[in-house]
Amino acid sequence: MIFRQRRHAIKFLFVFLAVEIVVLMIFIFSGNRVVEVVTMEAGSELPVPELFLKNAKHEASYVTDMSAIPVNNPGVYDIVIKVGRKNYKSTLQIVDTTAPRGEFRPIDLVQAEDIRPEDFFTKIEDATDVKVTYKAAPDMTKLNTQPVVLVLTDQAGNTAEYETILRISKTVQTLQVEAGTEELPMTDFLKPGINAENITLASGNPDLNQIGSYPVSVTVDGVVFDSMIEVVDTVPPMAVAVKQDGWVGSPVEASAFVQDIQDKTTVTVAYQKEPDFNKTGEQPVILVLTDAGGNQTLLESVLTLQQDVEPPKIYGAKKVVGYIGQPVSYKKGVYAEDNKDGEVPITVDSSQVNLKVAGEYPVFYSAVDSSGNKTEVEMTITMMEQTVTREELDKEADEILAKIITEEMTILEKAWAVYKYVNTHVVYTGVSDKSDWMKEAMNGIKKGVGDCFTYYAISNLLLDKIGIQALSVQRASIGDETNHYWHMVNYGEGWYHFDACPHKPYLCSFMLTTEEVDAFSKRVGKNNYYYRYDKEKYPASAEKPTEEILALRAKD
Repeated sequence: MIFRQRRHAIKFLFVFLAVEIVVLMIFIFSGNRVVEVVTMEAGSELPVPELFLKNAKHEASYVTDMSAIPVNNPGVYDIVIKVGRKNYKSTLQIVDTTAPRGEFRPIDLVQAEDIRPEDFFTKIEDATDVKVTYKAAPDMTKLNTQPVVLVLTDQAGNTAEYETILRISKTVQTLQVEAGTEELPMTDFLKPGINAENITLASGNPDLNQIGSYPVSVTVDGVVFDSMIEVVDTVPPMAVAVKQDGWVGSPVEASAFVQDIQDKTTVTVAYQKEPDFNKTGEQPVILVLTDAGGNQTLLESVLTLQQDVEPPKIYGAKKVVGYIGQPVSYKKGVYAEDNKDGEVPITVDSSQVNLKVAGEYPVFYSAVDSSGNKTEVEMTITMMEQTVTREELDKEADEILAKIITEEMTILEKAWAVYKYVNTHVVYTGVSDKSDWMKEAMNGIKKGVGDCFTYYAISNLLLDKIGIQALSVQRASIGDETNHYWHMVNYGEGWYHFDACPHKPYLCSFMLTTEEVDAFSKRVGKNNYYYRYDKEKYPASAEKPTEEILALRAKD
């Protein structure tokens, strides 16, 4: 058993030695183990010795002193490589196939000087020495700007072209001015050290309020030089921040928080972080003001949001007269206004009205705001037989208006003409038929007598014809107090009281504010009764009359 094991071991040893001998013989007699030529780019790092082997799995080392090889000089160099115990010859070829690179600049001279082409470069990169030449020499007698083409050539003949400019001028190439500059600083066009007696703008039309670059020509002591004006904005905007109140669920524009913006350019306003418009109460906001030059200013303000729980108010819904067989304009003279949404649509329920049968019927007005708050108002319409048609009234009104107004008049001037006509056409007798305003309007026009209802009825007709918004108002009488009728009108500048009826003591009751009618009420009778009315059912008047209104009153 032991003998058999020894025999196998000896047999394995002979086989191993045979394989090693074969490998060694193949290596010795298989010829050269290195490549003939290795090529590298000039300026690159030397290749590792294994790159010279045909089989890079073997280890190799340099015999040649590689530090003596000029890697920046193209050429062919003999190399000896050692592989195992044997040396092999090869060749290192250094080539230059990369064109040189350069960083260049324009040159701006006051006058012609001797400049070299290499003066245009701040940096040149290449593995070999580089020659710099002009492709075409610049004209040193030429003023202003001309192109210059430069050629870089390395030792291997690789070339690269670069184009720049040469400028010969007494003025700076670019004069920078702040946006909003009112007058150009002409002496600033001169380069440092240059003096001149006369500097003017020869051509160009720069907008000094608009950021941008504008080419100009500047005359310096009779010689014209090209230059550029660059309008910049380096000053951040200024403004005043104001607090804002709003409604939950309704976004507020960032610009609403800013007033009195001061900047020479256009300014935009944005939130640094958008507020939470669903949050009740106060919250800080930061506004970012950015002008056309990119300058920014931050402003702090406060946004206060509240829930909208107040329903709209319906104005002008009152007891009216309708005529059998005639359509009824239920919404005429009636509108709804909301504290949040402004004017909102009105819905009318007239389902219980019989337009063919005389009598009193309820009519229901309703309005809903965007928050879902709803208001309902009930009024009464009295249907009666028609004694005067609208066509007949319109004919009378057209004849009157043709005499008292012109197309050139403003709506306010037309209203004044209506006031003066009604005020002077009717003689006050204290008697009228208050059951039918159309009938009373016709009576007043034809007979020229009546009371406050007559003045009201004619005014109602003519104000409607000139297209002015009017609401009917009736005195809130107490006890045995008599009634009084007038209008609240809006000619586009707010609501005012309009009453063509004459008064004692005298009052020009054209476009009065509520403060003015209240003052008259206090002056003429007890309990301030004269212009007493339910203010909750009518819009607030303007705070004071306009200059135009006062001028018209002064004519009375």
